Amino acid sequence: MRRTSRAPSLLAGALTILALAVSLLPGAAQQAEQEPAQEPMPRFRAGTNLVRLDAYVTADGQPVTDLAAEDFEVFEDDQPQKVENFELIRAHDGNGVTTAAPNPSSTRDQREAAQDPDARLFVIFLDNWHVGLDGSARSSDAVAGFLDKVVGPRDLVGVMTPDITPQNMTLTRRGEGIDRILRDAWTWGQRDRLNTLDPHEQDIRTCYPDSGSTAGIAQEMIERRREQKTLRALDSMVRHLDGLREERKFVVLLSEGWILFRRNDQLARPLGGSTPGGAPPVGVGIDGRVTTQPDPREGGYGAGSLDSCERERVMLSYIDHELEIRQLAQRANRANVSFYPLDPRGLVVFDDAIGGAFRPSSPELDRQRLANRQNGLRELAEQTDGAWVLGTNDTDGALERMLADTSAYYLLSYYSTNPKLDGRFRRITVKVKRPDVEVRARPGYLAPTEAEARAAGAAIGGPGAPGARPAPPPAVSRALDAIIPGRGSLPVRVQAVGLADRVRAVVELDAATLKLPDWQAGGTLQLFIESERGGAPIVLDATIAAGQRSVIVEGPEGGLAPGRYTVRVEGRAAKGRDSIRAATQAIVAAEGQSISGATVAFRRGPTTGLAYQPTADPRFRRTERLRVEVPVLAAGALTTSGRVLTREGAALPLPVTTSERIDQPFNARYVVADVTLAPLAQGDFVLEVTVGKESATYGFRIVP
Repeated sequence: MRRTSRAPSLLAGALTILALAVSLLPGAAQQAEQEPAQEPMPRFRAGTNLVRLDAYVTADGQPVTDLAAEDFEVFEDDQPQKVENFELIRAHDGNGVTTAAPNPSSTRDQREAAQDPDARLFVIFLDNWHVGLDGSARSSDAVAGFLDKVVGPRDLVGVMTPDITPQNMTLTRRGEGIDRILRDAWTWGQRDRLNTLDPHEQDIRTCYPDSGSTAGIAQEMIERRREQKTLRALDSMVRHLDGLREERKFVVLLSEGWILFRRNDQLARPLGGSTPGGAPPVGVGIDGRVTTQPDPREGGYGAGSLDSCERERVMLSYIDHELEIRQLAQRANRANVSFYPLDPRGLVVFDDAIGGAFRPSSPELDRQRLANRQNGLRELAEQTDGAWVLGTNDTDGALERMLADTSAYYLLSYYSTNPKLDGRFRRITVKVKRPDVEVRARPGYLAPTEAEARAAGAAIGGPGAPGARPAPPPAVSRALDAIIPGRGSLPVRVQAVGLADRVRAVVELDAATLKLPDWQAGGTLQLFIESERGGAPIVLDATIAAGQRSVIVEGPEGGLAPGRYTVRVEGRAAKGRDSIRAATQAIVAAEGQSISGATVAFRRGPTTGLAYQPTADPRFRRTERLRVEVPVLAAGALTTSGRVLTREGAALPLPVTTSERIDQPFNARYVVADVTLAPLAQGDFVLEVTVGKESATYGFRIVP
């Protein structure tokens, strides 16, 4: 590989240009909305003990996609757990109805697109401080292969480096043009450069010349500083991705790895009889005046920089990156982020490049450094249930593994039988009853502490805890989990319920969408019903008239087999080119159930007049009435009742009126529950409807 030597002014901005180029891709977000950057708190579900995990099941390297919930066994610390929710996540290849979606055009659009369950989210992290020039030049082929084989037309891709904040990362569809940009800006690798994009590194070299008592200090400080920047950037990225979506996030980490420095008291040793960070000596400067700055002719120290260098030397000597990488893996586990490290060098023998920025290590030390770098990347991948590409030139084979991981996997949820908020590690084991298959899942998770749970607004439970309250029943927790977080308005929402042989869905436009010029004349909708077992989706067509906000779509006429279905809606305005989309889940019950566990909600208030309007938005005001309809699947008379519950599952003295109705066109039977919301304060509640010995719940939120 021919190496070039350019002045920093010609090299500076390689990463900045890369970031700007990605943001200026055709149709990419222009960040039109300036939103304050806020680090999200760790998110805990209702009751704090809902655990979500992904399970990859393969046979002979190919994903197994025909398993049912009863095929799985989940254990936490060797205690069996009941799987409450089960879903097969499939990647769409762009055939049929799943076409490429438009790129999000604002920060809000990016967040909404990231919450689409049909779109996977990938981040390509360029660890520029730990990739050499040769690696950055070769990385474009690996990225191009990844984008071509793994990323689908609806998926979102972002590019990030340690010098780009995650809030400034732009998410684009399919990563169009990213591979070309990486080829053009192939000089982004900084590890083996003498003149890097960080001017402070030159200050450190000036403070500590590589000779005498200061020999080796600058090299270790710079390496520790680079490693700290990368690990902090990865931690910030994980926190940001956790706030974007609950579903799995995939991070392709292009890095040659890290040494994982620990405390080194020798680095903080006194130099020349002075303690680092102490009062500088007083002397006569080069201009004849009294000064505390050393004479640069005698020590080589940069004017005015020694004090800051000494403080940083002490700080860097106390870091423990082995601990930080473990904590990073734990946070990524909690945020459902998986790392796929890729060493762009391919097969390597030596860690230090000949002619690089630092003095080569001894052969024994070089082998140890190389092992440490690869072990750190392996640990991050293993602990987050990812895969690594290290010490091999077979990147195509590694991409096949990643393709298998991301093309189909199972999303399982369970309520832990251990409600303690102790911050301890919980070991998870996932087994499948079918023989001759391989199962991979994350090895465990770090339970939240009580302080973290309270800060996240979760209901606090756990026996023995100060002020402890009983954990809510699972049905209440599930209803609260279904409430859409208050992250601002969504263009469209969809809520679906499974009947005996079909799906009943409510599609509702947001008030802001309804006011757009494109939607003032109404629009058309298509509802796609896709079985978790695969096959072509069933398509239902519907129309939203001018001024109409919500509509009920029910079908198909041919009937559906029992099972779980993904219900997606795609809409297009009658005027203009604006399009909207959303998705949810519905379960068509098997024989033997008396009622469906889900409900369809309606609202009545000042904006609806005397009529009840179907709604998919669980946010209500105290001036409204709430009505839910529970599908009845069994014949015969049934006793019915209803009550409103708090977050903890306690019943409120609020009257709930229940009745029955028959839907003549489909000969369907419903239990109707009606409640006035005026007595309720702001907060989250659950409406429970009991029919015979079974019950259904609906979570809702009272807003100002």
